[in-house]
Amino acid sequence: MAVPQDLPEGFAQQTKGPTVLAVCISLTTAATVFVAARLYVRVKILSRLGLDDWLIILSMICGYIMLGLTIAAVQAGNGQHFSVLTDEQRSGAILYTLAGFPPGIFSFGIPKLAVVALLTRITNPSRKHRIFLWAMTGGCLLILFGCVIIIFAQCTPSRSQWDFSVQGTCWSPWILIYYAIVAGTISAVVDLYLAIYPAVVLYGLQINLKKKIALSAALGLGSIAAAVAVYKSTRLPALASPDFSYDTADITIWTSIEGNSIIIGACIPTLQPLFDRIFGRGIFGSSRGEQGPSGYRSRSRSGVKLATIGSKTLRSAKQHGKSGVSETTLGHDSQDSILSPGFRNGSEESKVETNSGITRTQHLTVEYEDVTEQTRPSYSPCDTRR
Repeated sequence: MAVPQDLPEGFAQQTKGPTVLAVCISLTTAATVFVAARLYVRVKILSRLGLDDWLIILSMICGYIMLGLTIAAVQAGNGQHFSVLTDEQRSGAILYTLAGFPPGIFSFGIPKLAVVALLTRITNPSRKHRIFLWAMTGGCLLILFGCVIIIFAQCTPSRSQWDFSVQGTCWSPWILIYYAIVAGTISAVVDLYLAIYPAVVLYGLQINLKKKIALSAALGLGSIAAAVAVYKSTRLPALASPDFSYDTADITIWTSIEGNSIIIGACIPTLQPLFDRIFGRGIFGSSRGEQGPSGYRSRSRSGVKLATIGSKTLRSAKQHGKSGVSETTLGHDSQDSILSPGFRNGSEESKVETNSGITRTQHLTVEYEDVTEQTRPSYSPCDTRR
């Protein structure tokens, strides 16, 4: 097909292709770095992979598939004005753009499940709340999957969308647009809830305000994906644009931003052991991290122990007086027995009577250090410093 001659000057040279490639490649590369750092922490330091790690890996794979299809779409003509493309270029641009949307949708839908897997292990919510979190994110993923179904079901046969030699009948493109806007809004609400929920939990803890803010920010980065989802919804009407290849380039860009931002946000809270190794001190409340044979350990003044997420246990410190460091296991329900009133200090074993009323409590993974310890000299018999 010949390029029309009555186009405005410079119209044929206008293209968003380089911008699409620059944004998508750079963001996918950044997400890859964070995922690699997360896996290094889990495999090399903690020696354990959890469900959330596998979900993030799956999300990253979807991101790579979308990137590959985006590159193919740009090479075919996506980002250029539809009227200046040949029929072959138009066909390729439509095909690869539509094919890139499903993995793009999964790249920001699946990480929501990973965030829930992480939060339920850290905050140890009630059974009903745990079910609610999984049902909310699972339902959101199913709603997003509805976009994939409509993309390929809106025309019969589906091939007629990109193969101009095939005749077919199609629904109004606004059906997909309206559904995608609703799905995007639900996705934003879910991201916002998953960002606010840990902040509410941390608000009730008696820890330093700065640490509360740092932890809330680390666990609440999903709010960025929520803002992106809202803005992306404003670009969805481009799916009905006659200049499809040029106008849908913005949707591709913002889909990549949303997917990679939530992947990065889901990785940051798990990287404290790596930060400890690099900077020599914790940024979420721990002092200096240590690597032990049984997994990563860190000594903390107070705060939620993000450093040990995924590790087997936290070693309890030697108890002094009436308090000490509680021994808990991150990611599992801890059961602490309350000593009977007849407990005597100095005894080697605590004696609990049968009628002492031992209770089981669900503990948030928090480690506190005895206040009296902070007032004692830092010198120890093993300290060779003078």
